[in-house]
Amino acid sequence: MKSIFTFILLLVITFSSAFAQSEGYLMSSRKLEVRSGPGLNFNTIAEVPQGTQVYVMSSNYGEWSAIQFKKMNGFVLTNLLTEDSRIADAEAAAKAAAAKREAAKAAAQQAIAQAEAAKRAAEEAARRAIADAERLKREAEAAAAQAIAQAEAAKRSKDAAARRALADTEETRKALEEANKRAARGSNVASTPIESTTPSYGSGSTTTSSPKAASISVTREDKYSSWEKKTYKSGATPKSFNFKGKFDYKLDNYLKIKVGKNTEVVVKMYKMGKTASDDELVRVTYINSNTTQFIRNVPEGEYFLKIAYGKDWRETVKAGKKFGTFTQNALYERSQQILDFNTVKTSKGINVPSYNLTLDLLPSGGGYKTGSDEENISDDEFNKN
Repeated sequence: MKSIFTFILLLVITFSSAFAQSEGYLMSSRKLEVRSGPGLNFNTIAEVPQGTQVYVMSSNYGEWSAIQFKKMNGFVLTNLLTEDSRIADAEAAAKAAAAKREAAKAAAQQAIAQAEAAKRAAEEAARRAIADAERLKREAEAAAAQAIAQAEAAKRSKDAAARRALADTEETRKALEEANKRAARGSNVASTPIESTTPSYGSGSTTTSSPKAASISVTREDKYSSWEKKTYKSGATPKSFNFKGKFDYKLDNYLKIKVGKNTEVVVKMYKMGKTASDDELVRVTYINSNTTQFIRNVPEGEYFLKIAYGKDWRETVKAGKKFGTFTQNALYERSQQILDFNTVKTSKGINVPSYNLTLDLLPSGGGYKTGSDEENISDDEFNKN
């Protein structure tokens, strides 16, 4: 069983000082290496050949500039960029052409408006003529329909009279036939007994009907009938976990979770320790279907998730501990992807990471499945802290 378990890294970058942006097209003086961040310690994500035009979004990163190359954003050394007058010349020519195009467009619009006015006048005259023709047609059709209805009514009345006469004749024939039979058998003829369709039982009964067995009633046992059904708002922590979340209000980060229409979820966030025994539960969040929930102020560290899918959340006590589970379409899994909420200090400020997550169940053969490669776990494993 697999889940739509999509992580989209949304990097929120906060800098300690404001800066102005400079924009424009420049040209590479020699081959450029485009890096993922403003420094040689960042990965090279593309190469720009010498003489290639790039768009500079900002040059306020020290020796580095933020550029757009094709459909990619990255950082290059500022001293390897040079001005390209071809862009300015092309923009000036484009502006002149745009002005001429606008003038031609205005003249065309005026001609179109005059043509439209003439067209509307002609259409109005045509509509009036069509309306008159339609009115005359409707009047003729109404007169014809009335004549047809009157003819049909007369025919139905005639047919009904004929049927009544035929029925009277048949009834008289049957009565005469029955009278002739009685006369042939004699006047003292016993009536035919009618068998009761309702069985009667007991020693005083004279019926010969056999008793019938009562219908079998089959019911399905609900193993969750004694469990307490719970309804939580999105963002709440189910009481079965008896847990208060841990927050770091100095960090403006978040995990944004969008839940689809086929399920509700309970998400548990674990901060990873040096060993599995050192893993620490930090947050437990209930999220309703068709809802987007933000889990904010997450303490620094690396995290994995345990996720419960399903509907109809219920709680009980097992071995002296509270226990919660979904009773419909229940699935449980542990994420293999790690969410790194550690902040990164740079010369320009602090990079604060945040994440997006989409969860839902997919209909499959009359049931549901998930669409990811996450590790499936049991409800007992999910309920462990």
